[in-house]
Amino acid sequence: MQLVIAEKPSVARDLARVLGVRGAGRHAIGDARRTITWCIGHLVELDEPASYDPGWKSWRLDALPMIPTTFKIRAVESTRDQLRAVRELLGDRRFTEVVNACDAGREGELIFRYVYDIAGSRLPVRRLWISSMTDEAISRGFAGLKPGADYDALGDAARCRSEADWLVGMNATRAVTVTKREQTPGPRPAAPRRRDARDWKANAARSPVYSIGRVQTPTLAIVVRREQAIVSFRPQDYWEVRGAFSTGQGAARATFNAGWGTRADRAGPMINRLGTPTLAAELVARSAAHGGAADPAGPVVESLRQKKSREPSPQLFDLTSLQRTANRRFGLSATRTLEVAQALYERYKILTYPRTDARHLSNDLAGEMPKLFSGLAQISDYAPFAQTLLEKPPAKSKRVFDDAKVHDHHAIIPTGKTVRLDALQADERRVFDLVVRRFLGVFYPDAEFALTDVVVRVGADAGAAIAVANATPTRPPEADASIAVDETILSALPPPPDRFFARGRVRLLAGWQEVARIGMSGMSGMSGGTAGAAETKRPAGRDKDFDAEADLTSTLPPLAEGQRLDGKFDSLAKATKPPPRHTEATLLGAMEYAGRDIEDDELRAAMRDTGLGTPATRAATIETLVRRNFIARQGKQIVPTSTGIALIEGLPVASLASAELTGSWEARLARIARGQETRGAFMTDIARYVGEVVEAIRRSSAGPIPAMPAAAALTCPRCKQGQLISGKRGWGCSRWREGCSFVVWFESAGRRLTEAQLRDLVTKGKTRKADWMPSGGPPTPGRLVLDLAGSAQSGGARFQPA
Repeated sequence: MQLVIAEKPSVARDLARVLGVRGAGRHAIGDARRTITWCIGHLVELDEPASYDPGWKSWRLDALPMIPTTFKIRAVESTRDQLRAVRELLGDRRFTEVVNACDAGREGELIFRYVYDIAGSRLPVRRLWISSMTDEAISRGFAGLKPGADYDALGDAARCRSEADWLVGMNATRAVTVTKREQTPGPRPAAPRRRDARDWKANAARSPVYSIGRVQTPTLAIVVRREQAIVSFRPQDYWEVRGAFSTGQGAARATFNAGWGTRADRAGPMINRLGTPTLAAELVARSAAHGGAADPAGPVVESLRQKKSREPSPQLFDLTSLQRTANRRFGLSATRTLEVAQALYERYKILTYPRTDARHLSNDLAGEMPKLFSGLAQISDYAPFAQTLLEKPPAKSKRVFDDAKVHDHHAIIPTGKTVRLDALQADERRVFDLVVRRFLGVFYPDAEFALTDVVVRVGADAGAAIAVANATPTRPPEADASIAVDETILSALPPPPDRFFARGRVRLLAGWQEVARIGMSGMSGMSGGTAGAAETKRPAGRDKDFDAEADLTSTLPPLAEGQRLDGKFDSLAKATKPPPRHTEATLLGAMEYAGRDIEDDELRAAMRDTGLGTPATRAATIETLVRRNFIARQGKQIVPTSTGIALIEGLPVASLASAELTGSWEARLARIARGQETRGAFMTDIARYVGEVVEAIRRSSAGPIPAMPAAAALTCPRCKQGQLISGKRGWGCSRWREGCSFVVWFESAGRRLTEAQLRDLVTKGKTRKADWMPSGGPPTPGRLVLDLAGSAQSGGARFQPA
């Protein structure tokens, strides 16, 4: 008799239906041949520290590090009844084997093995490994069950991940939290005495728990560092010069725009920013002096290049790319997208397994494509595209089918099961539509475009080199050179002639973009496929290049080299902008590609495959940071709270917030899962690392609190006699012994003040407007104002909203 353990009740019911197991029960479904029961996610978890040693109950530095010899597991309290039922079934002698039907992945393996262990079962194990919940996939999976021992290496990797997270999380969280509570301003005991749990509880009332996690903390660091870059950013004014050029006369007259620019070398990026309005005015006047077509030095088409370009479809979705696209287009959170995709997989059975990191299909699925196309042809919205693929089957492409790029599960695709779209909820229909159109699109031809790049020369050729710092003399640039923009701001004009650059783009063949509904309102210039395609294809870290290219792209009239033009010129005042705050889409991308900043090739490869966390856990990581008040949602933006900033800025061990930590762990976990490294060696190294972390934090707690900038030559604004001096927690009056209690805390309104902000506050009565975090909430625009009547507890700075 066979016992089957699924990960969720809904999956258990589907298995029972397909396998013909009738009946119903509160904890299991069974008949004379087979019983199917289920977990509810994790039924078992690693035990708390006090279960190993009563001395580990209190949060004390002298009790760390906590490194159990053998890890204990315990029941998850909220699902204790279900675990009791599963344990009884695992101990039932009627069964001759148990099938692990939990999700096919590292976490599903851990869920089953923890339950199997806590039950003390010795039943032989076989594994169900499927990527789709269709009836056919379930039947095929049960017909090809594999020995559970084949997945022992995966189980070892799962245990290592769980135990390593416990060791680092428990020890680092306690060490950092206790240290920060020691440094938090507030009442202190009258006399020194041994700290105990009561002291910890007293401190806890005025200081949060600084939760540290292997994935959580580096993710928080990404958000905090972006916020730090925004706060420290100082805008710089610059000017650009544009030309409006026209051809012909009367009704035949046509106009196009081009932007002035210069290059330090022939193939380099364009430099188009001028440092002063005087330079811009001089350039406008210099160009306008030769603005007529009749002028021998007037505007002339110096270079004209026309070519065709092809743009392939985006790759199939993995979970992270699906979450990013759904957030960008519909504002769905990563968690919401996962919930919807999971429902489409489990409830409707119209999508394959969503928790995947693959963007390819395995070669054995190539023969299944006609069946999937036929299923989608029954849905009116997709019928024209699916029917085209049925009538003219596409060639097999390695860009779609590649066994080397598929790990546990292939990319997310439709199962081919017919569904009424109006039966889906709005978010379900949106996510399903994204997946279906992406799936159909990869089998369609590339989109094709006609590109026209033009360079217009204005002014006489002085034969001089371009006056850019460290530049070398260049020949006239070719029109098809890159339009990527260098952000250098020029302090002097290059000698004439001046050159203006423009690009025209016309879509010739829609290809996959027709399926994706890109450019439906028009086919040329920016109204066509350009913007949509750029958004779909934009790689991480290339936003500026794409924006610059789009800004210089327009529909061009017919032109020829040597053609004379009329030109009018003007300047535009602009300012540099800080980096944008992360949205959920860009944060997911930063988590996925965190390895791009890592120098070690092996670590970079591991990060490319897994990034910070896995596709299945990244949404939960973001939600955990929100729940623990480390980050907050502000509209579509993700912002750090003052607690999150304080945690990252105060970490005594940099690797706790480093992508390299996750990269090195994930690389080794992947090797363990492949049987290339032992579990014992990995855990020994993790234990050693934890000891080093705790010792580093202990040393930091024994030393002085990091100094803040000195308040040089600032007179106390209250007594007008003393000077402001730096103390342990703030700037105070040097005449404190004489009774002047004026103080400005280093951290006010959720931000650590800079010396410049302190100087503005004391000398001008207010700081410049910025984003502050009063009450530990999300950033709020406003300023600090001087409050001479403020108490010592609140300090002399009061937040005033903008």
